[in-house]
Amino acid sequence: MGTFNVPDHNKAFMSEPKPESFQADLRSWLTRTASSADDVADMAIRRIRKRWGRSGVPQIQTYTGFATADTIHLRGRVLSNPPLDPDFHNDRWWQNLTHTWRRFASDEVPGVTIEGSFAGVTGQTISDSEGYFELDIPHTADNSEFAFWMPAQLAIVDDDRVSPLESFSVCDVMHVSSEAKYAVVSDVDDTILRTGATDIGTMAKLTFFGNARTRAPLEGVASLYEWMQHDGKRFGSPVNPIFYVSSSPWNLYDLLEDFLELNAIPKGPLFLRDLGIDDDKFIKQGHDRKLEQTRRLMNAFPNLPFVLVGDSGQEDARLYATAAEEFGPRIPAIFIRDIDPETMSDHDEKVGRYAKQSAVAGVPMHLVKDSIEVSVIAERLGLLSKDILPAIEEATRRDHDRKSGLL
Repeated sequence: MGTFNVPDHNKAFMSEPKPESFQADLRSWLTRTASSADDVADMAIRRIRKRWGRSGVPQIQTYTGFATADTIHLRGRVLSNPPLDPDFHNDRWWQNLTHTWRRFASDEVPGVTIEGSFAGVTGQTISDSEGYFELDIPHTADNSEFAFWMPAQLAIVDDDRVSPLESFSVCDVMHVSSEAKYAVVSDVDDTILRTGATDIGTMAKLTFFGNARTRAPLEGVASLYEWMQHDGKRFGSPVNPIFYVSSSPWNLYDLLEDFLELNAIPKGPLFLRDLGIDDDKFIKQGHDRKLEQTRRLMNAFPNLPFVLVGDSGQEDARLYATAAEEFGPRIPAIFIRDIDPETMSDHDEKVGRYAKQSAVAGVPMHLVKDSIEVSVIAERLGLLSKDILPAIEEATRRDHDRKSGLL
């Protein structure tokens, strides 16, 4: 006669929840509660400002867009903040702190209708509760018919608070043509911009008391990325697209965009994160957000190889190893900048583990100390030509001497 396994309902009933599950549920409840309170507070503030006639005029802060074979991707945020004053080298710390406070104390405007147009095709969308919007416009023309950079138009429509002149904005759109050999996805903090992201005190000081002109780039990165974007050609238009992903909040967008321009680092779409306290933003939009954006870009350009660049200080090696497992041969190389090249640290050991994981997927992950080493490996992989290596080496050494006060 067979036997039956009778479940012990009393035991199941009396079992205590696992601590991990309880903590996860508590954290989720706290973030949902805080998010609801934040939404109520924002709504109350907007009502008070409207009642006292101080709600401000909605303005569009545009984010750099990009074009795929069939879509123009436009992004931005609607704010009522007045535009920030330009940064200067001689700005005092309290001036930089004031500018930073204004960036984070953003007055977002939800529910605004945005109309975008490019090459005679238009589309509309509505800003979300935090003022953000994304607008995809159908695109049928060959990108090779356009310059690498072309403008799209954005405007606020059907809003009595905004005059026609104030409603209009221009968004730069990067067109990736069939001539592109590969794309680059690059981290920002401690990959192109020296931030000390592993040291909270240093990072806070740079973020709150510095500005775009006082931030220091990594040596040689401008030259390296310029040659990669131009596919090794000294003259002519850019060819290979560069995208920047970061765990920094969108509030720092204008600072990072100014930093790229001031340091002659090639322009490209920036993908940052929303600094919210709801479950989706506070928990999920940390470093893992960079992996999500990398996936999105690689899926948007399915025929294009992608070179991934990050640093050893945070989670880039782990995220890129995951991307290697998912996309395999489409990633010819992963470069991880060593944040402490003079010593063997826990960061290096961590990168080593993820390099093995990436190698199993057939993707080499290289721990590199500077732009010179990146260029040498890139040349060996056919990503750069040998004759431009001296130019990158010279630029790297010149940047190092300038940093050391020798120039």
